Amino acid sequence: MPSGSAGRRYAQAIFELAQEGNKLQQWSDDLIAISQTFSQPQVQTFLENPKTPRENKVEFVGNVLGNQVGPEALKLAQMLVQRHRHAYAESILQAYTNLWNRLRGIEVAHVTTAIPVGPQEENQIRSRLAALTGKQVTLDLKVDPDIIGGMIAQVGDTLLDGSIRTRLQNLRKQLA
Repeated sequence: MPSGSAGRRYAQAIFELAQEGNKLQQWSDDLIAISQTFSQPQVQTFLENPKTPRENKVEFVGNVLGNQVGPEALKLAQMLVQRHRHAYAESILQAYTNLWNRLRGIEVAHVTTAIPVGPQEENQIRSRLAALTGKQVTLDLKVDPDIIGGMIAQVGDTLLDGSIRTRLQNLRKQLA
């Protein structure tokens, strides 16, 4: 994946355009559709084929996305293909989502647990993290059996590590 700085610049420009036109949700939906389309293996193969003329790639994107996204988003997708920057679609989506979440006061919490959590546990985690941050929290859940038990949560710049693995490492250091 390309570096995030170009994706952030595109996302910032799109975000400002979306705010001016009061189309934040529409742009979010359009960017999701573009990212999902560009991430499909068949589409990637076609777009990255050096033998395919650029005009054919732009036309292909117009045919595939024409009915799924708005006209401005279609122009964006075609421009990305024309400039051979279609690989930036995912980083643009992520940066745009971050900007929109910040505007709405939503914080994304990246939570890692040793085993999958159920809906009730998910709600408990969300409410505790919301109380800690004072913001509305959405969860990005991951499972990593290597942490043995407990959980690790990263909310913005704050890391909360309540994993058994870390506790064992700290105990090992104390005993040494």
